[in-house]
Amino acid sequence: MLVQSISDKASAILTSILNYACRCIPGISTLLVIAFILVGHDSIGFIVLTLVYHALIVAFSVRTCRGIYATRRGMIKTAKQYSLTPLIPVSSSTFRILPVAGYDRRGSDVSSHSDEQNAESQVSTQIEDNSGALIHAIFVPNYKEHLDTLRESLSMLASHCMARSSYDVYLAMEAHEKDAESKALTLISEFSPLFRYITYTMHPTGMPGEARGKSSNLAWATRTASARYRILRHSNVVFTVMDADTHLLSSYFQAITAHCASKGSDNFTMFIPPIVFDRNANNISPVVRCADMYWSAAGIAGLYESSQIRTPTSVYSVTMALARYVNFWDTGPEAIGEDLHMYLKCFFGTGGLLDTVPIYSPASHCNVEHGDTTANMTIDQRWMLSSQARFKQACRHMWGIMDSGYATRRTISLIMGHSEAAEFCAEDDLAVADEKLSLNSLEKSSTPACASTPLLPSRFASPIPWQRIVILLHRLYEAHFLHVHYFINGFACSLLPMVTNVPPSSLLGKVLVYASYLRTIAFCGVVIQMFLYERLYSTALRLRLLSIQMTLSSPSFDVSLISESSAKSIEIVRQSLKQVDVSRRSGWKSLIDYILFPIAGTFYVLVPSLKAQILQFWSTEFVYEVSSKPVRSK
Repeated sequence: MLVQSISDKASAILTSILNYACRCIPGISTLLVIAFILVGHDSIGFIVLTLVYHALIVAFSVRTCRGIYATRRGMIKTAKQYSLTPLIPVSSSTFRILPVAGYDRRGSDVSSHSDEQNAESQVSTQIEDNSGALIHAIFVPNYKEHLDTLRESLSMLASHCMARSSYDVYLAMEAHEKDAESKALTLISEFSPLFRYITYTMHPTGMPGEARGKSSNLAWATRTASARYRILRHSNVVFTVMDADTHLLSSYFQAITAHCASKGSDNFTMFIPPIVFDRNANNISPVVRCADMYWSAAGIAGLYESSQIRTPTSVYSVTMALARYVNFWDTGPEAIGEDLHMYLKCFFGTGGLLDTVPIYSPASHCNVEHGDTTANMTIDQRWMLSSQARFKQACRHMWGIMDSGYATRRTISLIMGHSEAAEFCAEDDLAVADEKLSLNSLEKSSTPACASTPLLPSRFASPIPWQRIVILLHRLYEAHFLHVHYFINGFACSLLPMVTNVPPSSLLGKVLVYASYLRTIAFCGVVIQMFLYERLYSTALRLRLLSIQMTLSSPSFDVSLISESSAKSIEIVRQSLKQVDVSRRSGWKSLIDYILFPIAGTFYVLVPSLKAQILQFWSTEFVYEVSSKPVRSK
């Protein structure tokens, strides 16, 4: 017994050390690069690393250009393939509004009011009657977002042709926000006639082991929603995650519906759109605009058809089968970068066989902007405050380097033949009495889904896809390591001839010359990337405006032909869409962005990344702050 106790303690200590080492991998690697340059700057190792870093940065520029070019072509093709059909209103609302006050792990909504219970019964009947059609469960996590911001996003969704028949909207509210419930009820009363179903969830504060942020809110909201779909085939539900300011086109959901109709959605699939900041780009600091262009382009870089690894940025969809299989979203501090973390969880949870499908329908976003434009501030003051707000957002984004440690641990587990997916499923209390998952069919089962499903053995019977895992680790290196290592190495290459005697004919001298050529090529790649992004930006903006114009000009907006409640809702949609912000690109602003790109990369990529790498040596805690968004002038 004593030996066993000592062994357990030693194992726990070793596990703790391994977890810490994995968490600090980015910072450790940066320190090693600095030490290596100081000690061995004249060694063959330094020469090899210099060539590798510069080659990787050139490769990243080329891949980004390829991704942007392919995405723009895909957007045009998708727009032609799926009509931007506007809203077709219904004569009456058949769904009662059911606020979800709480939720327990056993799958029941906390509600004592008899009317609410009757409403739940009515909703369940409707879900069962429509079980043959694909349902889009759309989650809008938000915290202290302005009502107009949410109203605009819901108006865009409500203008879609499938909204009334297929969209179940969940406003994922935070209990920490004092007026969250009243805000949710206002929106529900305004939009209930225009969606198949709309409700809200209230994520409580102070949950054990939880870190504040989008991921913990989504974990609560998706579990709550999952309880409502127990009687449904899992293949009939797709979970879509969007930000409070996201504008999605109908083609996004049409493309997912078409894919599920042909391939099925009872498999492990994630759908990923490109994001574009095309709403208030002309109102903000050029440095902030340039940083968001880089952020958008980096997310688009992997969306070409032949890419094996495609990671989401802010907006994505997963099949309900996949979400339940990996036990929904994580809630700990590692999940601060919710989109990438969920991708990694799904990737490793499926043994590296996650299917990702690019949906070439642009998701419109707002740039970070400080406060109300009616505030009594000069443009310089607003630009300064917006720049500070964007830096805080960048620090939050870069705190996601913890995902590198998470991916390292999961890779080690995969190598050792241990999969955490089965453990995740076993912990899901919602699985009790649910249908069991299958790739080929979904059959009724009285046993827990994850405990007896043939899905796990069938997926992991295949060899581990090491090529995909290597590519994934390379993409994580690009996102969390490369820009820092490249900067340090490039700085050293520029400084070495000034502090040491480097003969031009020596190997090191020749490599330094080659490195300068590669840096020039990389810079030219960035220029081409920004040119291609401008064309993509213009295409995305035209598609969004076309969708809005078609909706506003549709005969279905004749309010005299529909019920009073629907007429009020449609008028809200009409007024919201009329006031949607638009920012077109112009030549001189593009020139400014080209000039400021290195500055934006330094302040919004390099500095936040270094800060995160240093702080994570002693802490995993991050104070989550919501990015400030524009508030429409009245």
